[in-house]
Amino acid sequence: MRLLLLFFLLLPLFASPLPSKSLQKVSLQLVWLDQFQFAGYYMAKEKGFYKDAGFEVELKKFQYDMDTFLEVSEGRATYGVGRPSIILYDSLAKKIAIMAAIFQSSPNILIALESSDINTIKDFDGKVIMQTRDLVQSASISAMLQSKGITGSNIKIMDHNFQLSELIDKKVDLYSGYLSNEPYTLSKLGIKYKIFSPKEEGFDFYSDLLFTSQKNIQDNYVSVGKFKEASILGWEYAFSHIEESVDLILKKYNSQNKTREALIFEAKELKKLAYYKTDKIGVISEDKIQRTYDIYKILGLTKTPLNLAKIIYNVSKVDFTKKEREYLVSHPQISFCAQPNNMPYSAIKDGKIIGISSGILDLITKESGIEFKLIKTDSWEESLEKAAARECDIVPLVVANKKRQEYFNFSTPFYTEPLVIVTRNSENYILDINSIADKDFAVVKGNFFLKDLEAKYPTIKLHEVDSLKEALESVEQGKYYGSINTLMGAAYGIQYFSKINLKIVGKFENNVELSFAVRNDDATLISIFDKVTKSLKKEDTQKIFNRWVSINYVNKVDVWYFKEIIFIIAVFLLFLLYREYFLKKKNKELKFLQEELINLNHTLESRISEATSDLDKAQEVSKIGSWILDLTKKELRWSKQTYQIFDYSKEENSNLYQMFLDRIHPKDVDKVQSEYTKSLEEKTPYQLEHRLLMDDGDIKYIKENCETLFSPDGIPLISYGTVQDITDKVKLEQEIKKKDGFMLHQSRLAQMGEMMSMIAHQWKQPLSAIAASQISVKVALELGKYDFDKPQEREEFFKFLDKNLEKIALYVQTLSGTIQDFSDFYKPTKKSIWTSVDSIVSKSYKLLNDSLSAAGITVKFELQSKSQLKMHENEFMQVILNMVVNAKEQLISKKINNPEITIRTYEEDKHIFLEIEDNAGGIDEEIMEYVFDPYFSTKHEKNGTGLGLHMSRIIINEYHNGNINVKNGEHGAIFTISLLERGGVITK
Repeated sequence: MRLLLLFFLLLPLFASPLPSKSLQKVSLQLVWLDQFQFAGYYMAKEKGFYKDAGFEVELKKFQYDMDTFLEVSEGRATYGVGRPSIILYDSLAKKIAIMAAIFQSSPNILIALESSDINTIKDFDGKVIMQTRDLVQSASISAMLQSKGITGSNIKIMDHNFQLSELIDKKVDLYSGYLSNEPYTLSKLGIKYKIFSPKEEGFDFYSDLLFTSQKNIQDNYVSVGKFKEASILGWEYAFSHIEESVDLILKKYNSQNKTREALIFEAKELKKLAYYKTDKIGVISEDKIQRTYDIYKILGLTKTPLNLAKIIYNVSKVDFTKKEREYLVSHPQISFCAQPNNMPYSAIKDGKIIGISSGILDLITKESGIEFKLIKTDSWEESLEKAAARECDIVPLVVANKKRQEYFNFSTPFYTEPLVIVTRNSENYILDINSIADKDFAVVKGNFFLKDLEAKYPTIKLHEVDSLKEALESVEQGKYYGSINTLMGAAYGIQYFSKINLKIVGKFENNVELSFAVRNDDATLISIFDKVTKSLKKEDTQKIFNRWVSINYVNKVDVWYFKEIIFIIAVFLLFLLYREYFLKKKNKELKFLQEELINLNHTLESRISEATSDLDKAQEVSKIGSWILDLTKKELRWSKQTYQIFDYSKEENSNLYQMFLDRIHPKDVDKVQSEYTKSLEEKTPYQLEHRLLMDDGDIKYIKENCETLFSPDGIPLISYGTVQDITDKVKLEQEIKKKDGFMLHQSRLAQMGEMMSMIAHQWKQPLSAIAASQISVKVALELGKYDFDKPQEREEFFKFLDKNLEKIALYVQTLSGTIQDFSDFYKPTKKSIWTSVDSIVSKSYKLLNDSLSAAGITVKFELQSKSQLKMHENEFMQVILNMVVNAKEQLISKKINNPEITIRTYEEDKHIFLEIEDNAGGIDEEIMEYVFDPYFSTKHEKNGTGLGLHMSRIIINEYHNGNINVKNGEHGAIFTISLLERGGVITK
């Protein structure tokens, strides 16, 4: 009874379910508000796909101020749904990996009303477009616009507020939206519309990329693959059960309050995009990722290269440890050496590995994601030497032996085969190997089994030859009884090198085991290849071996002559059957290869056409054409954009080189030909800017890059290069220079009033002295101070007159010097001269001295720079005068007691510094950042132009490669000029 009671008490424990395996908690950050756009993830969670894969998933809602990429990269989310722009983060070393492209084509479109006058993209000119200003997010639309010549200067961009009423009310002409959303709303309102799609113009991006961080891949490599597969299952279910998925969204995920009809419309449109040109969800093409990245590059959004091998995540079927995954991440390619002439196992042809080794390595890449890099060698001995020197990480299809263990560890064997004997057809089949142990055999030099055979069969006679072909031919010719090789090697040789006069007659007891030889100084690598070889399925490896060899091996005992005759007849019949089978098989293979070749040709033609189209579009966007000049054939070829730049049609190509010369501006022809001749003589590339004279008299400016390929003898073979239309850039620069020149002139005119005041100050004293001398002479004459009848007084008068005339001449010379100083200042110095900053400061003060003294301003000097620099003297004086006059006016307007200006120079870290400081109390911090802006002035009541400091900055930055800035010191403003001693200090 007690036992029965105990049984009933414990029964609930046995009946309760076993605790389930704990789930890994992960999160997925969505890139927009809830809608059918994320139905696959909703269904993966609700239908238990994530749970079955071992995950407890949190679907994180989108917030307007968040960046999906940052949420994942900074660890706030495990996975994310991102736009194609996430590839830019990888190029900036932010380390993300794309797992799947849910939508094969982007739903991004521009929408216009049917009632508008917009029919083509060129009609966008002058229109208002509502889209995000972020060039990264709107790249496909921006690329589409630029390809048609529509730039920021042609259109007005309005910030996106996601209110479709802005388009309906005609406040904007075009609206950036989604193919799966806005068209439905407009249709429901009965409003007709037009769509402009980047995809239709060749700018077809992926959309909604499932991604994660490289760190998550390193830490959870296998589970990342499981999450991807569970997500794909969710999407497949969502698209095959649209009604059920929409019901779920309406119940739990409808934050936008969409109608059922709107969600179904969205679902059907997105399904088209998900299965666009594919029957599988989530596929990623490296070419498409690269093309997208190239468009970002053309738009100027990045300059760094893209690592395609890392950014696209491939699921490995091998369960590597974290340490092993980290190793593979830090070693993106495993280098290998191979036997360069040992078919069917391996050979090097056109720089690539072929044979069984190639198939095995391809299988490993497919199963594990490991990429391989061939180290080319000319012999097996060289391969072993390079492997011993650690230039190769592995050697595939190797047999382990003690000698090789000096440099290698060996993976678990993944293929086993026997050693066999090949003889002429006339020889009998062998039952006992000892019966032929005294025979002569041809063996390929360097084979691993030679020493083992010699040790086991001391009487056997082995003759080394250079190749399998030589071994088999020597047997056919009767030179040797037979040849010894592996089963695959022997079968391959009979199939390809024999005239059907040879056969396999026996095998040795010992088998050959093939492994990977792995450098023995890398324990992690051998661990990786142990797992890799164990993961290889026998049927997969056997298919690779069978692809190269058809084996016809018979092992029979010759007992009686009658049986042998029957056997020979049977073998002959089998041979005929086999031959017929073999021919049929080869015919099928040939037919398959022909069909494959046709398909490949179509694919190649399509890809070439697509690539050419992409290149043409890229060249059109960047205004860069390309050309190739075959110097051996005297033949010049241009790209489509080059014809457009030179304003020729493709039909006008009878003599492109002469057409090129005819288009060059007459004054630039010698320069262009001289530069090209020089590049051929010096064997160097060149870059050159010159003009083109068009038929209508307009001038284009182009930039050429050219490089030439030469033969080993130094003979030029092919010149190739690019030509870029830089007319807009040159004209803009000319306009800027013209504007700067005008502003400089305007600035100088603005200083003339100040200069006239300075001249007046400096002329005042000499003119007074001249007047005094003139009055003294006049008074002496009028008062009759001297009696000219007396020789002595007449002599004294002439001395008195000479003395006054000398004074007047001296004062006139002073006046002339003053005028010369100011006229020199107003002459622009087109050429730079060697001088010092201290010298220019002294000359500047000479012009300012009287004006500053008259205002009661004391000037202090702390001049400590004697270094000589190449400078534009008068322009630099203009800068000093600008700053000193500004300081003077501040001191006067603020009525500063004991006004002072301090001018100091000093040298530090190969820089020369000039500081001008006043004690006027400083500049208001609110306007400090604007003082160098053109036409900014605080002197409107004095008719200030606001150009002085702006021109000062231009003179310092562009004429002297320096910098000028201002800050407030203890007593007032401090203007600082910094000049770099280019080439170092010349003299001290």
